[in-house]
Parts: sequence; structure tokens; C-alpha cells
Amino acid sequence: MLSVWDYTNFSGTIAAFVSGGQDSMVMLDMLVKGGANLIVVHVNHHIRAEADRDSEFVRASAKRLGLPFYCYEFDIPALAFKSGRSIETEARLARREVLKSVLESGLATVGAFAHHADDNAETVLMHIFRGSGLDGLRGITESEKVLRPLLSFTREQIEAYARNNGITYVEDETNSDVRYTRNFIRHEVLPLVKTRYPAVIETLNRLAENAAETIHALDETMDRSLIKREGDIVYLSLEALSTPLKARYVACAAKQLMPVDITRAQIENVLSLLGSENGKVAELAGGLKAYREYDKITFCHREERARDCVPFSLGKVTVGGFIVSVEEVKPVWQRGQTIIGCVPEGAVFRFRREGDEFTPFGGHKKSLKKYLIDKKIPRRVRDSLVLLCRGSTVLAIVGVEISDSVKITDRTEAAYKLTAEEL
Repeated sequence: MLSVWDYTNFSGTIAAFVSGGQDSMVMLDMLVKGGANLIVVHVNHHIRAEADRDSEFVRASAKRLGLPFYCYEFDIPALAFKSGRSIETEARLARREVLKSVLESGLATVGAFAHHADDNAETVLMHIFRGSGLDGLRGITESEKVLRPLLSFTREQIEAYARNNGITYVEDETNSDVRYTRNFIRHEVLPLVKTRYPAVIETLNRLAENAAETIHALDETMDRSLIKREGDIVYLSLEALSTPLKARYVACAAKQLMPVDITRAQIENVLSLLGSENGKVAELAGGLKAYREYDKITFCHREERARDCVPFSLGKVTVGGFIVSVEEVKPVWQRGQTIIGCVPEGAVFRFRREGDEFTPFGGHKKSLKKYLIDKKIPRRVRDSLVLLCRGSTVLAIVGVEISDSVKITDRTEAAYKLTAEEL
């Protein structure tokens, strides 16, 4: 029998993520009866024709309970088609985005989700079948910002609570669609396993607990300074790959950017970079890549840049995923700035190509590739450098260096400052 938790001493505001299904409506009822300070959050994924109906049901339920209601909408099928990720993964990422927004805006201090023990068992099996590492065995977890009030209860207990307390909810027809991995495991795999191992749900949940304890113990011994994140890029020092916990370091670094848990095969791909030359890449999940770059492994999502040429002009122009600004300035050299003293006719902004040549300021002509290698600019970054070119001659590498042919001289009357920033 489920017991209602006491939230009267909980000082923060809980954002209850409510889909309208049985599990989330039971969770909402328990939180209300437990005295929690609540807001109701609903994410409309627009996966099913009934999605708007569900939104209205949750909205009406929140109004009946006198609770603030917030609805966030995503076209998950379109996002999944564009990203190449599964519907399930894309929906999970959307919910993660909403949680981040809710917490950062101050609407709530924590989020509450209705995952239960059966969900956790299904998740562990999904991870095992995918070839997950240790993190996958941990299953569904809580954190300082995420509560899962039902995680210790089974589906049978939740169904009984709903019956006994007259909980109304909406049915999600896709829950029976075994084309989805979780539903396949729920309706096809686990029922068969239960005929031989009736306590499989409890067993898998204990496995998750044991894995969580082991992970915590391992993480306590790690040197976190070997993993650094700067925006959407994570750096892992090669020093980490010479320790007995090298696989764990890779998993922790990749997890900061991956939408799903990293598999052992992917970890091995990253570890193989240790003996590779600079610039070698390992493909991970969700478009994430790991690059060998001198004394570190760099994790990031690489985007292919447009190959179009954009004519030089004053003002701002869009080049690939960058906004390039051209500003007329006094002909005075400034350290750290890309300022050119002349612009040959026909100059264009573009990204690098095979055969490009560059004569650095005060230097000799060489291939652009050799110059970038000599400057120790990672291969991952080279394709994202905005260039000012005339034919195969590079006149300026925006943000890096100018060619000796466009330097400011005593005869320079007008100069141009070039900057580039990502969209």
C-alpha cells in the first residue's frame, strides 16, 4: 500500500511534471495530500493526435486543485527527424530542457517525475541490451533537482492507489505500441521473464542500487580537475587515460553532452584515441564526437559548415553558422585583433579548402594546413575558422592572423576590423 509522503517541511516549490497518465496523476495526488508547495508542468510532445486533449485534461486538473499550470510544446516527431534521434530520446531531451528552464526561471526549486520501480527495471534492461556501461546499470536516479516520489513503488501498487482513491487520468494509446523499445520490453520481454523469475522487477532495482553505490565509490576517487567544460565543449586530460579509472573518466566526460548513456564500445573507441595522431576522431551517440587534440580528448558536437562564398562588404554578413562583422577603423595595428589594411578585389568570406595557401604576418608562404598545425589549432576547429580569401590565397583568418599582403603600412588610409561570432 502506498503511503503519502509528508512535504509540509519542504521549503521549496516542486514542479510536478504531469502527463495526465495514471502514474503522474497518482504522483500529483500524493504531493497535494502531502502538503507540497506545487506548480503543475505539462510537456505537449505533439506525438499523438490526443496530445492537445491530454494538455487540456492536465490544465483542468490543475485548475480544480488551485495550482499554477505551465504548458510547454514541442514538435517531437519533427525534431527527431531532423536530429536522427529516436522519438523517445528526443522527448526526454525536451523534458530536460523544460526542467532546466523552470528551475532557472525560479518557478520551482526542484522537479518531480512519476517514474516507478517497473520503469526503473525496464530502463536497466534497455541499457543492458544497448551495451551500456556502468552508468546504465544505475537506471533512473534522483538528484538535488529531481525528485521521483514513486520510484520505490511498483506499477501494481500505483494502480491499486488509483482505484482506491478514485484517481482520474487519460490513457496513452502509444503505451501499448511495441515498436517503441520501452513498450517492447514492458509488454513482450518482462512478462516472459516473469514466468521464470517472478521477482525480476525487485531484482533489477537492487542491481540499480548496487550499481549506484559502486559508481559513487568510484567517483569519490576521481580527480575532477581532469575534466573541464567550456560551454558546449568538454575537455578530458590525457592524464586521465593512464589511470585504472580511464573508462570511468571517459564516461563522465561524455555524459555531460550525450543524450543517452555511453556504451562500452563507444568508450573503447575513445580510449583508442590515446595511441592515435592529433585530429583523429571517435564517433559517439547523438552526433557527439571525441577528438584527439595534443594533450587532451575533446568532446563536442561538430556541425558541417556551409561551403558558400560571401563577398566582402562593410557591416554584417552570415557565413555558415557565424555572423561576420566588418568595421572601418583607424589604420592602427592592435594586438589580438584581426585588422587588415587593404582588400583585394574579389575577396570573399568562406571556410577552408584543400590547396589554400597563407603567408602569415611577417612570415613566409606555406599551406594553410601547415600553418594551422604549426599554431597547434585542433583539426576540429580548423573547419570552423572563417577566412577572407581571394582564390586559394588566404588574406585573413578571422580571430587568428592576417596575411602579410594585407598588413597596415604607412600608406594605408583605411583599415577594416574583422570579427566573427557564432549564431
